[in-house]
Amino acid sequence: MTDFGASTGSIPVMSARVRGAFPWVIWALGSLTYLVAIIGRSSLAGVGTDVAVRFDADSSTLALFATLQLAVYGAMQIPAGLLLDRFGSRVVVTAGMLVMAGGSVWLAFAPDAASAILARVLTGAGDAMVFPSVLRLLTLWFPVRRVPLLQQITAQIGQLGQILSVAVLAAGVHGISWPAAFCALGAVFVVFAVVNALVTRERVVVRSASAAPAARQSALLGEALREPGTRLAFWVHFVTPFAGTTFALLWGVPFLTHGEGMSSDEASVMFTVFVLGGVVFAPLMGVLSGSYPQRRVTVAVGSVIAQAVVLGAVLLTPGPAPLWLLIVWMVSLSSGGAASMIAFDITRRHNPVRRLSTATGIVNMGGFIAALIAVYLVGLVLDLQGAVPAAYRLDELRWAFASLYLLWAVGLIGIGVESWRLRRAA
Repeated sequence: MTDFGASTGSIPVMSARVRGAFPWVIWALGSLTYLVAIIGRSSLAGVGTDVAVRFDADSSTLALFATLQLAVYGAMQIPAGLLLDRFGSRVVVTAGMLVMAGGSVWLAFAPDAASAILARVLTGAGDAMVFPSVLRLLTLWFPVRRVPLLQQITAQIGQLGQILSVAVLAAGVHGISWPAAFCALGAVFVVFAVVNALVTRERVVVRSASAAPAARQSALLGEALREPGTRLAFWVHFVTPFAGTTFALLWGVPFLTHGEGMSSDEASVMFTVFVLGGVVFAPLMGVLSGSYPQRRVTVAVGSVIAQAVVLGAVLLTPGPAPLWLLIVWMVSLSSGGAASMIAFDITRRHNPVRRLSTATGIVNMGGFIAALIAVYLVGLVLDLQGAVPAAYRLDELRWAFASLYLLWAVGLIGIGVESWRLRRAA
């Protein structure tokens, strides 16, 4: 799942330009740390059936693994920005890695579904600290003109973790056992925690006068919520990426393997197409958003329409969908993550710097709220049909994925209402 626009704390002012290799070392370490965090976030994507069997979980319980994790991640966005203001990136990213390590080891030895779900909640809490820290480091160490491109590249490097989680971690679970695979993942988190503690540094900066004291946070929150541009951006972020997140986080592999009859290796290839599609769409959406600011909402809605149309074609195809159509589906889903970045361009346009981080945190929660509802909704519809996790049928999965249209409808209505309010305010 993409994290464009995660809260980065108060906006610093660069004190001087930095030359040399150290900023690039910071960026490389941050990007790799984010990649590892994505592996942890997506670690159940390729082993959903194993989870159901290991913990005797039905589809709704299986969905709780992802929905509660997403809920914690979304709820932590604003607190993560406050922690960054107080302690800095080195402390926060190191703590995030250690928390994720604890979640992985807990999951390795969890005796039942309830305990395993709590382990995923811990993973979500640690995950929420990582990307905001990396974005903060980019802002501190690089000239302003370079930050947007580096942010996009960093995000796409991180998304490669989805491929590794499906291909490598799933192979580890099946090859060396569940406890060993997740303990090994926890060890990787510990290594990155140590390296970040030793290497990560923040530049000395002059704080912007807009950095609000803690006592004013509630006031800034109210101002940001009353701004129609913030609410419009929230709905843009709500409606664009959740279908791709639902696919990548939990339900994609069951749909492709049980429903479409693909092997695990073929499903991994589909995930690769999904991730690589984001590599193409991210700079494209950035260019469109920058060149046509008045058409930002139109571009985002275009991505939603494309996703809905292609999914409809997949769901209505008699029997398994042809390979070319599934590839087109992957490409359309990948456009949603890139389109979600447009929400933060809208946020910057309509919020002053003094409340930008607060508004950004609000907007970033939109996509995660939609995703956690969508992940659970798919599981609920499967349970209502009496679906068995170890033997999902194509028709059951199709009805479950059809439920995504409800959230698309809600999001598009929200965009329409807030666009009208923004025009009226203007």
